[in-house]
Amino acid sequence: MKKILWLALLAGAGFLIIHSLLNGIFLHTDLEIYWRTIFSRVVFLFASFLLIVLFHLVDMSIAFTGAVSLFLGALMNFLEVFFLFPNSFYLVKFVFYLAGSSLIFFETFRVMLRLKRLTLMFRGLFNENNDMVIFYDVNGKIVEVNPAAEKFLKYTKEELIGKTLEKISSTNGLDTMFQMMSLSFTERTLEREFVTKDGETVLCESKIIPIVDGKKIVLIQEIARPISEIRKIEDQIRRERRRFLTYFNNIPVLSVILREDRTVEDINEAGCKLLNIDRGDLLNKNWFELFPESFPKELFEKAFKERVVHEGIIRDGGERIVRWVFIPLEDNRLMVAGIDITEERKNLLSLERDRKFYHLLLHLSSSLLSLGWNAFVFKQYLPLIAEVFDAKGVAFYEKEDGKYLLKAYLGIPFEESLSNTSNAIACENDILKIPLEHETETFAFLLITCKEPGKDIFEMAKLLKNQLELVYWKLKGEERILWLAEHDPLTGVYNREAFESRLAYLMNLSKRYNRKLSFIFIDLDDFKRINDSRGHLVGDRVLKEFARTLSTLLRKSDIIGRLGGDEFGIVLPETDFNGAETMIRRIKDRFKEPVVVGEDQFLVKFSYGISVFPDDGENIEELMKVADERMYINKFRKKGEKDGG
Repeated sequence: MKKILWLALLAGAGFLIIHSLLNGIFLHTDLEIYWRTIFSRVVFLFASFLLIVLFHLVDMSIAFTGAVSLFLGALMNFLEVFFLFPNSFYLVKFVFYLAGSSLIFFETFRVMLRLKRLTLMFRGLFNENNDMVIFYDVNGKIVEVNPAAEKFLKYTKEELIGKTLEKISSTNGLDTMFQMMSLSFTERTLEREFVTKDGETVLCESKIIPIVDGKKIVLIQEIARPISEIRKIEDQIRRERRRFLTYFNNIPVLSVILREDRTVEDINEAGCKLLNIDRGDLLNKNWFELFPESFPKELFEKAFKERVVHEGIIRDGGERIVRWVFIPLEDNRLMVAGIDITEERKNLLSLERDRKFYHLLLHLSSSLLSLGWNAFVFKQYLPLIAEVFDAKGVAFYEKEDGKYLLKAYLGIPFEESLSNTSNAIACENDILKIPLEHETETFAFLLITCKEPGKDIFEMAKLLKNQLELVYWKLKGEERILWLAEHDPLTGVYNREAFESRLAYLMNLSKRYNRKLSFIFIDLDDFKRINDSRGHLVGDRVLKEFARTLSTLLRKSDIIGRLGGDEFGIVLPETDFNGAETMIRRIKDRFKEPVVVGEDQFLVKFSYGISVFPDDGENIEELMKVADERMYINKFRKKGEKDGG
């Protein structure tokens, strides 16, 4: 396209010059007299050419076309000094000027609107981000922070601006800055500690992003997510693992020497302790008379010939499982080593339960993150929760309209709703209650049947609670970011971009199924008067209440969006012009009553315009244009009636 425009420029310039030589009347211009006129027109011609080059470099095609038109007009302006042309020549020059200026203005205006929209989107994501976002200059000084950084670091924004990196880092800030500057224009993720205003350290996972201009780094963006709580969970898991290994490595070992006649020749101290018997009471006594269930007599006879391993039971007021290893000795003796594996078996069972528990945490978290927070996911994992906690019944309750309703259960029947709730993990009436909280509010409960749960059960319950709350927090954060990207932050309805996207989708559906679709454009009358008389804060509250009330009048299939300051759009699928008029009458009837904001009341009036797809247009621009024109006709008619009255 650019090549075509350059060729058009050359062809147009050549045509004008040849046309002037062939058809123009040459004037004998005195250069000494008219040199100022010639110089100014040459400067104008050169400046218009520079505009062509500029718009070519920044890839602004429409403005580039306008600059070409402006250049051709400037060339004609220059040729006027040397040639006399007919009146039509000057009309063409005016057209070139007008077209060039209009195209350049249009492209510049469009770019400014796009820049403004991007700025608003960035500001929303920047301010609402739950992670710390910090911008540094190339010298390591902070130039901008978001509210999350103020919250975690406990500084105000004004206190943070201008601080160097080393002032908020527990490690050498210059070393960290050196790492940032050696990025070679690539992103980098690292873990580092921040220091709050109170002197506390906050461990964060930081993502360092260089912002470049050409081949030069101009700013450095750091997105830091505190991971102290995650590290605490990991440390707790490691402590549990070390405790298990301690138990496992300190299992007592029994050693006893038996004669061929099955009497005891000797036993070690660990064996006496394990069997809970004095050494003197055991020596020279028949082993099988004292411990008949330890191992079979037939196995004892076989052990004199080969090495044998067997697991048996020792009863000493309790029941202990012992693994026996038989080692033949000289003189028809047999050394029997007994390892108390009672604790080992318990630990193995605990280890298996831990494995299942961590499997539960991993896969339940993964499913919730991929499928969203819903009862269907919990229903799939209730059997595994019951197995891990050795429970006969499990139930999941979620808060709706102020009540905790049963969403999924397994095993025994549960109540449809919870009446007595607590914010702490507790076991009441043989049921373990695990509350799930978000921002100090309990939003769900897990109920697990239990009988006198031990410390390990409560610790697993705490880990499960923390993990589910972390997943819920992450999902809510992502949901909030998505909501902000599509909705107007003041009124809560769709913003213009999201509104137009859904309008295009509904138009395609209407076209596919040959259905009507109505678009209503609403503009509030004299809303500036409220802003001027009561202030913008009150005006914003009136807008918010107007949008809320308007939303309650629509069907679930209808959509509403804020298109500008006091302009709103409504899409009514499968609705013709008469149906849209019916909707407008409902809206008018509702807003005959004033909008209440605090103790004030405001009578909100509006003008509207209706367009119907496909009767009034087959694309968004045409529908909006027709509705906009009809809205202004409506507004001027009302104004005329008011003036006439």
